[in-house]
Amino acid sequence: MFDVAAEYRTLVEIAERSAGGSHPFGAQDVVSVVVHGNRILSSHALPGVRIEATETEDGIRAVITLDEGVVVEKPVHLCFGHLGTEGRQTIETHIRLGARARAVFQAHCVFPNAVEFLHAMEGDIELGEGACFTYNEVHVHGPEGKITVRPSTRVRLDHGASYLGDFTLVEGRVGDLSIDIDVEAAGSKSRVEITSKVYGKYDDQCRVQDVVRLTGAESTALIKARVVLKDQARGVFLGTIDGAAPGARGHVDCTEIVQGEAVAEASPVVRASHSEAEITHEAAIGRIADDKIAGLMAKGLSEDQAVDAIVAGLLR
Repeated sequence: MFDVAAEYRTLVEIAERSAGGSHPFGAQDVVSVVVHGNRILSSHALPGVRIEATETEDGIRAVITLDEGVVVEKPVHLCFGHLGTEGRQTIETHIRLGARARAVFQAHCVFPNAVEFLHAMEGDIELGEGACFTYNEVHVHGPEGKITVRPSTRVRLDHGASYLGDFTLVEGRVGDLSIDIDVEAAGSKSRVEITSKVYGKYDDQCRVQDVVRLTGAESTALIKARVVLKDQARGVFLGTIDGAAPGARGHVDCTEIVQGEAVAEASPVVRASHSEAEITHEAAIGRIADDKIAGLMAKGLSEDQAVDAIVAGLLR
């Protein structure tokens, strides 16, 4: 028999640590959902926020709705994880924000012991007029293993809505990661900002694909990727912004750092399918300067510790 209380405590402790301990789970003024495998360990909502979650064969399906004008003052905590070494977890989420609703979601994906594991997430997000939504997804993996991570997100913005998405996987092995984000800024003056931060090691495989279509007049977008690869890791960044409306503005910014025998590839694509759109890009692939590593090694750090310290600063 599994121990629900022990699983909950372990997952939440790791999640709270990854979030810096702010706004703890379980507080009566914090919206939260905690899932181990396909078991919903806890779910807590507040007035104006509805959570409809059901367990599936290998995960959960959840619909989270914020009513019109609802402002959630503290981050909404979603904890998806598994404490075993093998298995699979599929999370399907549908998030709806009514007009002028505002919220910050903090998704903690916790797999400290995973060796052979599949974690797949399919997200569908709709933002009403003037809604403001931030989605921060932080992964915590163990130092070994080859977890397969497949997050896929679709987002649509109405007039004046804003979406800020941040994906971070810098603790533990990346494993085999493929991020797929597709956003349509359909409303006029809507705003999109997507950031991905990944640290690949050993023979990790990392693929980041972000696509934003600016179909609303005067909509804006920024795609930003920071990828660090060492050992024999491989990484590919594919970022596309299509300016398809008058006054649309967008920028793709990718920086990849390689050490050892790692290989990085960056393919920023900028497209202006409207004559009054302006889309720009910059991409850089380089390595950590030897003098920076040597300076930290002179202070007593090993080479690996020095690289990790520099990477932590780059990915902050």
